[in-house]
Amino acid sequence: MKDKIRTHWDGRASEYNQNVRQVIYSDRDKTAWQKIFIQALGREKLNILDVGTGPGIVANLLSDLGHNVTGIDVSESMLKIALTNSKSLHNSLRLVQGDGERLPFESGSFDAVVNRYVLWTLPDPKKALAEWRRVLKPGGRLVVVDGTWYRNGKDKPLQKRLLEKLSVLLMLITERKFPEHHDMNDDVMDKLWSSRQKRPEADVEMFKSLGFCQIQVADALNRKLLTNLDYLKNGHCGERFMISGIK
Repeated sequence: MKDKIRTHWDGRASEYNQNVRQVIYSDRDKTAWQKIFIQALGREKLNILDVGTGPGIVANLLSDLGHNVTGIDVSESMLKIALTNSKSLHNSLRLVQGDGERLPFESGSFDAVVNRYVLWTLPDPKKALAEWRRVLKPGGRLVVVDGTWYRNGKDKPLQKRLLEKLSVLLMLITERKFPEHHDMNDDVMDKLWSSRQKRPEADVEMFKSLGFCQIQVADALNRKLLTNLDYLKNGHCGERFMISGIK
């Protein structure tokens, strides 16, 4: 399962970066995302681990805010792009290749652990959360941003299929390009824990069971992050949410 997921992201690294890089190069998108992380982490300078950093989107957002950021990802292709992005933005990131469920860091190493769009892909989410908790200092905060990307697995509801068709038309009109959707293989998609769980409720229960306190949930983030037009083009992908807790 992990090999299939790593292969998926290695193959999509360049395309994925093109799809999401506006978050760090667009002033509007950068400000919107930084407000969300400031809400969760405050403004004090922290030593932060970004798990599943990908092309370094969150890592660069947080570095711009003055934090000391380490990014880890299983995909070598993603890390190469993360390095390019960090150099372009004149940020100094520590980038490490490794498994997000078996972190190569000592316990209590970080003030905060963050990740964006990672937990849904992991074969054993509770094990991952426990590992992220391990590397937190006492009183440190875990922040997870995720979404309901493949709810119901490959069996997409009619409404989602219609919104996808609308998004293609809008993309052709506004950007003069035909969007490319590279979904997970059906067999992988249906095995994802996140495809069959009600979220973020399932996430909250895992946080509680692992001993996190002061758990906070911010859902319906799409409206905060997307313009009305972007929502029509991309809202079909799933609803974003953020959940955080204190060790």
